[in-house]
Amino acid sequence: MNLLRKNFAIVFLLLYACGYAYGQYTDPGSISKLEVMPVKQVKEQAAQLDKTDALVKMQGYITEQINEDTYWFEDSSGRVWVELDEDDLPEKPFNDKTLLTIVGEVDYDMLEEVEVEVEQILSRNP
Repeated sequence: MNLLRKNFAIVFLLLYACGYAYGQYTDPGSISKLEVMPVKQVKEQAAQLDKTDALVKMQGYITEQINEDTYWFEDSSGRVWVELDEDDLPEKPFNDKTLLTIVGEVDYDMLEEVEVEVEQILSRNP
């Protein structure tokens, strides 16, 4: 009976692991399919992106901390504010020379600076 339980447990764990490994959404609109947008383009399209709640993917550098959770994010086309919650920060320390790929939602207000609320940091240099 113990052998049957062990075999059942192993089969269950294998099936669970297989289901977990293939559990990512990859159809149109998924984060993995987003094209990297230059900061300049994000700022030019900010009003429309804010209305549709579309996610944007940008690649660049965090160059300065403005306050507790707001930073300047730059690429070769310009810079934009990004809001990073503590739980969204990379696990390893980073600086203004660490290349980051971030995904976030644009927050547009005519009277304030365009801001991207970071949902996920996808990659960075070692």
